[in-house]
Amino acid sequence: MSKKALEPVYIFAGEETFLIEEEIAHLKNALGENTTMNLASFNAEEVYNMGDIIELCNTLPFLSERRLVIVRNLHKLPLKHQDQILAYVKNPAKTTTLLMTIVQQRSDKKSMKGPLQQIVKKACLKQFDPLKGKSVITWIQNRVKSNSKEIDRDAAFLLADITGSNAWFLSTEIEKLCLYIGKRSSISLKDVEYLVMRSYEPSIFSFLDALFDRKKDALIRLHEIEQAGVAALDIVSRIENQILQHYQILIGKQENQTRIHPFVQKKITSRKALWKASHLEWLLTEIRRIERHLKTGITSQPYVAIAETIGSVLLQKTR
Repeated sequence: MSKKALEPVYIFAGEETFLIEEEIAHLKNALGENTTMNLASFNAEEVYNMGDIIELCNTLPFLSERRLVIVRNLHKLPLKHQDQILAYVKNPAKTTTLLMTIVQQRSDKKSMKGPLQQIVKKACLKQFDPLKGKSVITWIQNRVKSNSKEIDRDAAFLLADITGSNAWFLSTEIEKLCLYIGKRSSISLKDVEYLVMRSYEPSIFSFLDALFDRKKDALIRLHEIEQAGVAALDIVSRIENQILQHYQILIGKQENQTRIHPFVQKKITSRKALWKASHLEWLLTEIRRIERHLKTGITSQPYVAIAETIGSVLLQKTR
């Protein structure tokens, strides 16, 4: 993102907070020198005087061509503050970029009303949705390419399977892999198997196997993971990825299936008698609800919510 491309008002919206924060970092870099003196960041929950923020937006940058003002969680601002922002975005300062974030599902945009809806219309909107399906593989390949390396397609599929397609974990593992292969130009399937699979806690794989084998010790495995300090968002992402893969192999039409690693496909196929379409659909809805609450700060006890959901799954009849 170059200086010439900078707009006066941006809205970064979506559920994938890692991608949002990464794009914000790129925007900061586009400001060039004296960034710190011309950068201000606010969280909606901590804003008490919107007038001060508007005044800052209207202030000329110091020894720079542009000022950057960030307001996170625009949707959590009270209506009176949203009205003030709306008045500003109708005639924004030419030397300031106001960037606001909204953590939401794409479908939630339909429910936007009042000043928030008008602000979105006036701003340059960029959507950051979770990586799904084929887009995950493309993202992995592009990410590796940005590190001047390549990755085998089979290796990309396995990496997506292991990490649950979570952008933050994918990014971290790609960096490790690029360093690991050294002067070699391409990441292979064996590289992913050796470096990534080995580094993940066996208890996570044990938990996922217990859950999708519908065994009661899934709750015990979940407790072990929590005690080990594994991030709840990582677990949620992995469960969601597994649900989608199970639905694709057990329920979905063969011609519409995206590629899944043979080892994973064989394991899922063995569970055909354990899952109905309605069970997978229900579990996906609940897990996405927990994920949304996690990313928006609604829930403070995510592991409790996950445990309750898993308990309900175990009580469902398989026939």
